[in-house]
Amino acid sequence: MKGAPVVGGLCALALATLASAWLSNGDVAWTMAPTVTLAVVLATWRLPLRYSLFVLAFLALTLENPSDVPAVGLWKSPLYTPGALLLAHINLTLGPRWLFFSGLDLWLVLLLGAAAHRWVTGATVDRVGRVPGARPMVVACLASLGGASFMWAWGVVRGDADVASSLWQMQRVVYLPLVFFVFHTALRGRADRVALFALLVTAACAKAALAIYLRLTLDPPVGEVTLPYATTHADSMLFAGATSAILAAVLERFDRARVRLALFTLPLLIGGMVANHRRLVWVEIAAALLVLWWVTPRTALSRALARVSVLLSPVAVAYVVVGWGSSSGIFSPVAVVRSVIDSKADPSTMWRDWENYDIFYTFRQSPLVGSGYGHPYIELVKLPDISQSYSLYRFIPHNAVLGLWAYGGLVGFAALWTMLTVGLFLAVRSYRFSTCGDDRVAALSSTAVIVVYLVHCYGDMGLGTWTSVFTVAPAFAIASHLAVATRAWPSPGAAVRASGDHPALTRGDLA
Repeated sequence: MKGAPVVGGLCALALATLASAWLSNGDVAWTMAPTVTLAVVLATWRLPLRYSLFVLAFLALTLENPSDVPAVGLWKSPLYTPGALLLAHINLTLGPRWLFFSGLDLWLVLLLGAAAHRWVTGATVDRVGRVPGARPMVVACLASLGGASFMWAWGVVRGDADVASSLWQMQRVVYLPLVFFVFHTALRGRADRVALFALLVTAACAKAALAIYLRLTLDPPVGEVTLPYATTHADSMLFAGATSAILAAVLERFDRARVRLALFTLPLLIGGMVANHRRLVWVEIAAALLVLWWVTPRTALSRALARVSVLLSPVAVAYVVVGWGSSSGIFSPVAVVRSVIDSKADPSTMWRDWENYDIFYTFRQSPLVGSGYGHPYIELVKLPDISQSYSLYRFIPHNAVLGLWAYGGLVGFAALWTMLTVGLFLAVRSYRFSTCGDDRVAALSSTAVIVVYLVHCYGDMGLGTWTSVFTVAPAFAIASHLAVATRAWPSPGAAVRASGDHPALTRGDLA
């Protein structure tokens, strides 16, 4: 009788496979779907959670999400349909309206269920080698979920709320703390931090190579002079985060292995950023490097770079002044800077300046608790109607930071933003307390990823993208674990030697 469930399961799998083959007219991908789904479920339920998380994170960072309109909708890879099923609402691919969730939603529910089941039963599969985390990070993420719930409930109680839009707004802010909890439960010590570093860099290099390929092969849309972007807007966070992490590794220990890593990856990443043609990515990298320079102690290399910067500053100022109004290609970096800070030079920048004004005006109407989710920002300055292409523009504005102030007021913003301030604090404090070079790189990388996310949220709808969720959530988890491992934040009962959770991994782990 012990084999009866197995036999029954195999029979059900065979029937599901035959039905899928018949309904799809023999399509190979759909025929294999039941087997792949069963394998994912069994692996997630039985194996350590970190294995499933690493696979899920890589897929979320590299597969195409139709909601992001990759390559301006001009190109689809052979993996477009699997990406759509995983990252977008399934009904967009299969049709039935009740399938209003994504495959990733189902996978996360399975991960959370497996984590809860193991916690209740006392299973040790995820406990071997696990490092405790800092309690403030957990509390901050719980506060974020509470703040999002308050903003939604307040918006509904006020009346006349657009409930459908309010659910989209909620979705943008709840995934990050939820995915953090899974990473927080699943990650072990230094070995997993090294794996996540490699995952981030590999995913960024893959998307950079794709961006270069698409830039070289695709013609611009009708009416456009050039391709607006090659992959997606959110990939700016991936490129900037990986670039900052690599530079942090090199600056922390300038050895042959890390120099080779930088020489192999940075040209590809820079090419990908140029090909993707998003000006915000350069602001993100500049902000991250500025914070890293401020956090790290002065070394011979950093002092040399500072001296060179000072010596070249007159040349840089002259270059900017001469090229400020020029359209010559040699002054294209100046044009990027001007388009970011001078609204008169770029219609998109002007549009966003007026949008920011409307959002700020909305905030002033209820500065303590905001308008609540489900209520659009007030258009005191009437903007061009873009609802045909983006119906949620008054509910999910480009500037997500000001949007949180408008919808949540002081109370809601503080509740949601606490996890970012705590995560950044723990990452920087862990760096100061670390005695191991690899731990310091992990702390600096987490700091850079969080800073990049903050800049993207202010500049271009960073909330709730899968790229932000699967870069920032592990950064929070790393900061939380490092804070305890380095004793940057004491944890009662956690007998962990400073920076020594995995002593065997010391030199060359990032090579």
